[in-house]
Amino acid sequence: MRTNTLLAERNQALLAQALQLLQQLPEELYSARPPHFERGGIGTHIRHVLDHYDAFLDGLDAGRIDYDARERDPRTECEISLGRARLSSTIARMGAVFARQDVGALGAQRAIQVAMELGGGPAGTRSTSQSSVGRELQYLVAHTVHHFALLAVVLRQFGHEPGPEFGVAPSTLRHEETSRGACAH
Repeated sequence: MRTNTLLAERNQALLAQALQLLQQLPEELYSARPPHFERGGIGTHIRHVLDHYDAFLDGLDAGRIDYDARERDPRTECEISLGRARLSSTIARMGAVFARQDVGALGAQRAIQVAMELGGGPAGTRSTSQSSVGRELQYLVAHTVHHFALLAVVLRQFGHEPGPEFGVAPSTLRHEETSRGACAH
């Protein structure tokens, strides 16, 4: 199986984890903001992650991804039904895009430009780098796992258990499986 297809499937599996979580989540928790972590609400993280997938998918055909040019729709942060719908839609879009021969089969090393705002300097200071479709799919896995780890903390703070694998990197899960019984500090 091809690398991009495997990476796309891993991203879809992560998004499906979030969708499953939202199917069981009490609606009032979705938009709740934990104390001392105002930007850390569940809906906020879901919207942020989905915005990155939209930027990636929208930028593929153009050959240029700009993760800073996100929609940031506040409704996704507040309405669990919209969060669920966007997760479902993104999972389907990933499947459709990576079923295409030009991306899924042939494009692992296809060059793509990635733009980003640098901050800390004059307004509008931007950087553009060369990347590949495969590398951006790897980024999305890492970015999604990172935000899901934060979500797991927030959920547990609210007394809701997301499951032992939610927000844990695949390599960590593999390591934990092979090192069972080892002394943990």
